[in-house]
Amino acid sequence: MKSITRTELLRRRRHSHGLPLSASPSGDQAGPEAAGTRMFALQGQDLPGVLWSLGLRTDATLAQVRESFDNAALVRTWPFRGTLHVMRAEDVHWILALTSERTLRSAARRREELELDPRTLDRARETAVESLSGGTALGRKDLLARFETAGISTAGQRGYHLLWHLAVAGTTVLGPFNGAEQQFVLLDEWIPQRRNLEGDAALAELVRRYLAGRSPATIADMAWWTKLPVTAVRRGIAACGREVEEIEYDGAVHWQLAATAPAAQTARLESAVLLPGFDEYLLGYKDRSAALTAEHAPLTVPGNNGVFKPTLMLHGRVAGIWSRKTTRNATAVSVQPFSPVTTRDWNAVERAADRYAAYLGTPVTVKRA
Repeated sequence: MKSITRTELLRRRRHSHGLPLSASPSGDQAGPEAAGTRMFALQGQDLPGVLWSLGLRTDATLAQVRESFDNAALVRTWPFRGTLHVMRAEDVHWILALTSERTLRSAARRREELELDPRTLDRARETAVESLSGGTALGRKDLLARFETAGISTAGQRGYHLLWHLAVAGTTVLGPFNGAEQQFVLLDEWIPQRRNLEGDAALAELVRRYLAGRSPATIADMAWWTKLPVTAVRRGIAACGREVEEIEYDGAVHWQLAATAPAAQTARLESAVLLPGFDEYLLGYKDRSAALTAEHAPLTVPGNNGVFKPTLMLHGRVAGIWSRKTTRNATAVSVQPFSPVTTRDWNAVERAADRYAAYLGTPVTVKRA
């Protein structure tokens, strides 16, 4: 089995993620839908952040990324770890068939605490179907108001949990935008055409798609990300056959798609990337130590509170954090490196900011904090 260095591991991961090449993407790879296909699912509780995650991996503008949701190519839902993700619409049904039962079972205690019994959940589902049928789209506030009108209390965390439960159970999904807010729609109406995968074929596709956007990665990474048993991940790997191959990094077996390895070794990658918070470059793995040192982890996730700050990536490593202040006509980005940055790397940061400006459609200036 071939052994690779940290530098090579991160190069291959950057290539898998579709993080910026030294030239802009072209052809089909330039679209948000293609980025959604490549990445399979992107953690999406921070909506502006995940939209930039898609824009970052393409040459699309913010308006073009939003349009991909309005035309039902992309959606947001809770397919993995009970957490919001963006994914291709055609993949939602077969993924929920793999994951929803375990996810809902894990929330049984929480339903008891919120006094959400099966009868209440059925009434909420019936209310959602009645409210959203015929192509109707409603925002969170409006849908919760329909529950209240039906006599279903949404006080405290009950409202959020009802919305979460209906999506995980396959009744609703977050689809088109109304202003800055995504609207809930009925899953089966919004996505009439779907992929039908089950058994080992579904597990193989899950492994294949995960690795397409994140390889090299370990079985532990895949099991953590999907919250499926390790045995299910191993079945998926076995079903992929020669499409996947083993390599060794830091004493651990990692898996990658065999067909992508040669391209990763020769790709010309940008040295600086402005990653949004919760980007899959970090959140795609259980073990993030290759890209994020233990020393810098508390600066990236202050207090270990689960909230990831936007990060500066230099040469594959998390090298700082950044923030932004936006007005109607411009955006100011403040970059705070963890250690001194060379002039050459600051020039790369400026190029990364130019890419962000093209995505936003407004000028972006860089402040060195």
